[in-house]
This record gives sequence, C-alpha cells and structure tokens, in this order.
Amino acid sequence: MLYGKLKEYRVLITFPSLTEALGAEKVFNRYDCPFASVPTPRSLRSGCNTSLCFPLDRKALVDDLIDDGVVLTGMYEAREDGFFSLVW
Repeated sequence: MLYGKLKEYRVLITFPSLTEALGAEKVFNRYDCPFASVPTPRSLRSGCNTSLCFPLDRKALVDDLIDDGVVLTGMYEAREDGFFSLVW
C-alpha cells in the first residue's frame, strides 16, 4: 500500500546516507523538480532511513544527480503491489 506523496509521485530513490539525500534535495531544487522526503520502506532499507520521491515523468533527472556526485543505492517505481527497480 502506498503512503504520502508516493501515491502521487511514484518514483522512489534510496541513499546510503542522509548526506546523499540532502545533496539530492539540492539538485531537485536547482531543477525545480517537485519532490518529497519519505521514510525508506523497510524492504528497501540499506543504510539511510530517508528516501526521496518525485514524479515518474522526471526520472531522467537521476542522470543529473549522478553527474552532481550524489550516490544512490536504488531507484524504484512505487506501485500498489510493491516497489520495482527502475534502470537509469
């Protein structure tokens, strides 16, 4: 079951640390991309308890995150039946 902004945004990215999540927030702000901080689902947790979600139609922005040096541990599409890995 989806919660919070995941119902609307659908893309979830996870990070190894809070520092990386904060760095990603700066990039999202720079590109005026709407996003929300959400707790990392227990099934996807791998270091940081904070994830970011954003609209599916803006998933190409992940390239800008990587170019900016932000380290991600995963990117997922949130659906009612679970989280599915996205390739970027």
